[in-house]
Amino acid sequence: MRERVELGKAMREALPVYEAPASLQAWAREEARKLDQESSPQREPLVLPVRSRVWRASQWRIAAGLVIAAAAGWGAGVLRPVGSTTSPTNRTTTELVDAHVRSLLPGHLLDVESTDRHTVKPWFAGKTDIAPVVVDLSDKGFPLLGGRLDYIDGHSVAALVYGRRAHKINVFVWRTTPGEPADGSYAVRGYSLLHWSNGGLTYWAVSDAALPELEAFREADLH
Repeated sequence: MRERVELGKAMREALPVYEAPASLQAWAREEARKLDQESSPQREPLVLPVRSRVWRASQWRIAAGLVIAAAAGWGAGVLRPVGSTTSPTNRTTTELVDAHVRSLLPGHLLDVESTDRHTVKPWFAGKTDIAPVVVDLSDKGFPLLGGRLDYIDGHSVAALVYGRRAHKINVFVWRTTPGEPADGSYAVRGYSLLHWSNGGLTYWAVSDAALPELEAFREADLH
């Protein structure tokens, strides 16, 4: 028991405090329970032999190690220090990447499939509170594939989809509001994001293509 208390004290002093997701907490409890069941007889004596006490302490070290390893593998995007807050930029970029990845699932990429901007632009009428600018950039190497509705940061947005060789570029568009993140580039979980504003609208281009590809797209789109 003393070893267990000392181990817990050492971990609390040496490690930062994190708020783990419920799934990780349940996993850790289940692993500890399994270890306890595997080594505990049905009628455990009140006073354990020295070897048993040492083994039990080592089990708790193993369980603690598993929790630490799992926490490290979970990544900073899931675990965060208790009391910290997620910045608006981090929240928005995370949602954008999630929406991009979701769009690549079968049947999720396009609500309107067309290479004709005169077909894609009117499709959004009455479905969003904006009229997104739709351009044909096929001569610049970015063919229009179509568009769809999506949901980012608590509101519906227009998503225009372009191709770039073997890649897909999602361009999320919504009305610019106060507190928008600064224009610029971001990298999240291996995906490139480029943010800019124009004509009262906010644009986010998201793709697994390299950032220079998105910068080339923005230059082509603005000219």
